[in-house]
Amino acid sequence: MASLMRESHPLTLKVMRLSRPTLADSRALPMDSSTAVLAQALREAEQNRPTASGQIFSDLQLSDAQLPLDAFPLSEALVLPRTFGTMFLGETFSAQMCICNESAFVVRDVAVNVVMQTATQQVPLLDNSATQLAAGQPLNVQVAHEIKELGTHVLGCTITYLSAQGEHRTLQRSFRFQAANPLVVKTKVNHLERDVLLEVQVHNATHATLVLERLRFEPSSPFAAEDLNAPHGDTALLWGGSAGFMQPGDARQYLYRLRAPVASEEASVEQERAVQYATALGKLDILWRGAFGSVGRLQTSQLLRKSPGMFLIEVDKAEIDKTDIAKDPSVTLETPFCVRARVRNVSENAMTILATVDANKHPLVMPCGPTRHDLGDLAVGEAREICLEFLPLAAGVQRFGAMVFVDSVSGYTRELGHLLEVFVA
Repeated sequence: MASLMRESHPLTLKVMRLSRPTLADSRALPMDSSTAVLAQALREAEQNRPTASGQIFSDLQLSDAQLPLDAFPLSEALVLPRTFGTMFLGETFSAQMCICNESAFVVRDVAVNVVMQTATQQVPLLDNSATQLAAGQPLNVQVAHEIKELGTHVLGCTITYLSAQGEHRTLQRSFRFQAANPLVVKTKVNHLERDVLLEVQVHNATHATLVLERLRFEPSSPFAAEDLNAPHGDTALLWGGSAGFMQPGDARQYLYRLRAPVASEEASVEQERAVQYATALGKLDILWRGAFGSVGRLQTSQLLRKSPGMFLIEVDKAEIDKTDIAKDPSVTLETPFCVRARVRNVSENAMTILATVDANKHPLVMPCGPTRHDLGDLAVGEAREICLEFLPLAAGVQRFGAMVFVDSVSGYTRELGHLLEVFVA
């Protein structure tokens, strides 16, 4: 009959995850004398069916409670976790490792090597020098690792030592656990001319309450981020008090505006293309706290958008030709006004551009000057300014300036829905 022989070692290895404690439940709750009938029934039920935790109700009346905690269902005692629990992305895994010499002899040259193995990499956590352990002597070490990946993690421990017989031996143990996602981040991208409006939704996917301490957006080039969530930059309304608390299943929404560099005459075609064809918007950096102040930090991967691309003919700038436009951006009813527009060739070839104003698309603001403008030959990246005259015929906010641009060389045509919006007073 074959027998299975398991290799024995003089050393034992025990690993315990270092977790935050919890408050212990109070074993006895005070009685309210005003509910004597209910109290008597509950005491009879307690006597007939005793619980494993002992007495549930105490003889202390609520009116006799001397301290605020006397009537509180939680005690001042702390309870260590009995199970491994759940590890979440962004948290720090910490463990206490105890290597003990259970033999009656001295074990020499004890070396400990600890690594964290994930699906993509192997991270060394500990590689201490050789030491000597007397009979019954323990060796305690601590390791820590920030969880940056989802899925399976394996804590691999390798102990090499020299036995009492002078043999080099190896003790290997592995501990496997899963890392879950604590926060689900969803985004929505909207384009506002050259700028981008980014909507962010953060959902608490855990079974515990989290407190958001910071949510910061780090934009990618060439964008600059503007936080639209805190009015006047007062972040206390977002993270102060109870505003940052997220119960399990709760969601929070945030809004950011990513501003593109202002188009100028000095900007090259390559710079304009870098803005229009940029797909990477940036990253979100989230910091939160859990039970007993445990810290978690999560940084998303690059948030991407579908590039809107660019037209071969662009209107870099269009503004009403008015000296006090900054103080009074409106125009007067039935009074002609001029708009200056700068047209740029952003293609890879020279163009001969003809611009035409469509008088039928916006009948409430009619063109009152020439509707056809020959811009002539424009080299790659070259811009030319034209002056257009309009006559407002109705009060209120009006769109105007529908145009068609045609390149007589290649036949390329671009239709522009409107140049500007204006308030007619």
